[in-house]
Amino acid sequence: MTLHADLNYTGKRVLITGAANGFGAATARLMRAHGATLVLADIEADTLAPLAADLGAAAIPFDQADPASVELLAAQAGEIDVLVNNAGILVAKPLLETSPLEVRRLIDTDLVGPILLTRLIGAGMVARGSGVVLSISSQTAFCGGEGRAVYAAAKAAIAQLTRSLAVEWGPRGVRVVSLAPGRSITRMTQETAAPGYTGDRGLSRVPLGRWGTAEEVAKAILFLCSDAASYVTGQTLVADGGYAIG
Repeated sequence: MTLHADLNYTGKRVLITGAANGFGAATARLMRAHGATLVLADIEADTLAPLAADLGAAAIPFDQADPASVELLAAQAGEIDVLVNNAGILVAKPLLETSPLEVRRLIDTDLVGPILLTRLIGAGMVARGSGVVLSISSQTAFCGGEGRAVYAAAKAAIAQLTRSLAVEWGPRGVRVVSLAPGRSITRMTQETAAPGYTGDRGLSRVPLGRWGTAEEVAKAILFLCSDAASYVTGQTLVADGGYAIG
């Protein structure tokens, strides 16, 4: 494979959370194909292990909702050039049916965990004067979604974290970006959908006329974290087939 020089990750050590499935696994495969050295982390250790073995990557089990687990991951990961905050959960319920424990778990996993990991991994980037942090937001951060109030709030906060941290760390040579995917048919979206859901609901709002794939999201992540996007920081790229503008 001939790689464009700015998309070549040779010599870069990349930490991807939520790497066992979906966007994380697709991103891991694509970045490895572009030369990256990978550190993969996920709460599903049994699923993560064979993927890591196949890609020659380090595999670190962790729970993003547990600050102690996040600290251990950062210590084990070592020096990281690119951090992809992909791990997350979705509680698809109306707010009035969402328990306080579910609210806490979602916020801890989708917002607090990425902030804590970014702080720990980013300290090394700032000290070295280089690095990229990409966090996964969501189209719901911009257009809302029924049954996703808490999730959307957390993902909107990720977009704002990206803007603020880009201002804070830009002068130190660290880029901070985020990606807001639209609905993609992954295991997570299928498991949290209503019984019988096939992905057609709301499709008429998507100008491209289809849902996305994990591989398409991975390509956007590959670009944003690469030298091809070297003048991009503080931005959230919405990759949703145009849903949010519908």
